[in-house]
Amino acid sequence: MNKKLQEYAAANGLVCEKEYCYGVFNGYQVSVYQKPLSTMWVIGINANFGAKLDSVISYLNFHKKDLKIANAVVGGGGLRILILDSFGTLKKADAVLRSVTAYLAQQEIDGSGCPYCGEPMQESALVTDNFAKFRAHEQCFNQKLEAAVSAEAFEKEMPNRYGNGIVGALIGALVGCAIFAVLFAIGYLASISSMIGALLASFLYSKFGGKNNRVKIVIVSLATLLLILATFFICNIVYIGILMEENGVGGSAFEMLLVLCREEAEFRNALLGDLGLTLFFTVLGIVVVIISMVRQQRKVSSGMKKF
Repeated sequence: MNKKLQEYAAANGLVCEKEYCYGVFNGYQVSVYQKPLSTMWVIGINANFGAKLDSVISYLNFHKKDLKIANAVVGGGGLRILILDSFGTLKKADAVLRSVTAYLAQQEIDGSGCPYCGEPMQESALVTDNFAKFRAHEQCFNQKLEAAVSAEAFEKEMPNRYGNGIVGALIGALVGCAIFAVLFAIGYLASISSMIGALLASFLYSKFGGKNNRVKIVIVSLATLLLILATFFICNIVYIGILMEENGVGGSAFEMLLVLCREEAEFRNALLGDLGLTLFFTVLGIVVVIISMVRQQRKVSSGMKKF
């Protein structure tokens, strides 16, 4: 158990259990969760915002920078506000809790009702949902859990269109390649375009009917890596070919590339440096995509529990 989290809970009348600190704070059900082996903390503010949800989101977006919020999403019976683990994390969490709950009170949003339906709670159950711990109507929780399980079962039974997914991944990766080639042609090494290619390959794989599973990770990674590397070398070969033509030098541009790499140390070092940057951003893009895909593969129902 995090000792500082335990001390914070005691100072604010909250309960601290393992990774969770939860209870009522300024009239609203809140929780602070430290994800194991992660640099992310999740602050849950659990209430039914009703028609005022848009104004709450606008408030968070406006104060995102000064409250040092990494991200904020709606779901699981309220808000989930993510902050990065760093020096003074609990001070950041406290600032977020005080600021947001004060705004909710100003908007006259009731914090005593069920976070799912907003109705008063005569009886309630302690539950976890989407990295937050709070009290809600047992029936509301059960209905949401049943809906999540049904949606997951439906998704599992849906056909996996691998062929369509591969086409989508190739199109996405090729868009990244096209950006790379265009910028290369005007004198820039746009290695970040490989990251764009990876993100688009992942997005279009799913849009074209491919399921988010391990096969998707392999296909997206390979499509992005191989096509970007091919584009890198094609661009350099074409560039050498243009220079050869301008200087009246005959022969194969590919063979000239090999000769330059073998005999010209300055050219070889520059090419390897550019290749290293391209590989770095390609791998970085693939890693970001893999993390996103793995998170999406996590079943909603697996994060829901009733105590």
